[in-house]
Amino acid sequence: MHTTRRGHIPWLALAYMAPALVLFTVFSFLPFARAIQLSLFLVDRNTFEPAKWFGLGYYQRILNVGDTALGDEWLRSIVTTFQFTLMVVPLTLILALGLALLASAKVKGIGVYRTIFTSSLAISLASAGVIWSLFYSPSLKLFDHVLTDAATALPAVAAMTIWTSLGFAFIILLAGLKAIPKDLWESARIDGANAWTTFWRVTLPLLTPTLLFLLITSTIGAFQAFTQFKVLIDSVGPDGSTNVLVFALFTAFWTENNYGFAAALSVVLFALLLVLSLAQYCFDGRVHYQ
Repeated sequence: MHTTRRGHIPWLALAYMAPALVLFTVFSFLPFARAIQLSLFLVDRNTFEPAKWFGLGYYQRILNVGDTALGDEWLRSIVTTFQFTLMVVPLTLILALGLALLASAKVKGIGVYRTIFTSSLAISLASAGVIWSLFYSPSLKLFDHVLTDAATALPAVAAMTIWTSLGFAFIILLAGLKAIPKDLWESARIDGANAWTTFWRVTLPLLTPTLLFLLITSTIGAFQAFTQFKVLIDSVGPDGSTNVLVFALFTAFWTENNYGFAAALSVVLFALLLVLSLAQYCFDGRVHYQ
């Protein structure tokens, strides 16, 4: 058995970690370092190499600092991403929790409903986008013009995203409910607690670790949303109402071939997600792990 002094990383552990570290280095750390480098330069569109030092010029443009004619457009993109996240994440967690509570009931045939609740998990995001685009098609006349109206385009994409996210959130919350000891619920009933009091005082506090996990992962997923916007709208939307940050990044890179600016947008996206994740961990003091 390979042993080391306390505080030292065993070489055997590093050997086991090496494959994962290599993959993360090649596909995550090095590309991210490259993105930071490109975000500080004007990039040659032919060689994809830094051509001229540009400093924080791209970041000033994104954050509308100084005299930047298009700054408002990119700030609006960040605001749109926050709006989309606020539409998707709370509703996803609330609906998934409600479905998990229903699915945990001891009712005959409940397994069928659990299968239905998780059905969206088996459908890819692109396929779901095609299905929902049929619902939103003007020829079907069910929800026509919702994708062409600036007031309804973003909520329409959010509704599709909530549906595709429900399956995963439902499974995680159902597992969290199953992990709660039944004797706690029985003790609450013996003490005279009604269903609401039991949920508020027993079930919800013990689900906080699961909810914190879903809050963070759902927020990251909403900020990185792209496929649904590409499939349903494939543009910045009416009056730019659906131009979320990742779609703006895609447009800057593939349409405008502005590689340095696209790299700066990716760094801003990373910074926003890092800040939000750390902020959400502030709730860790209110999480009941036991």
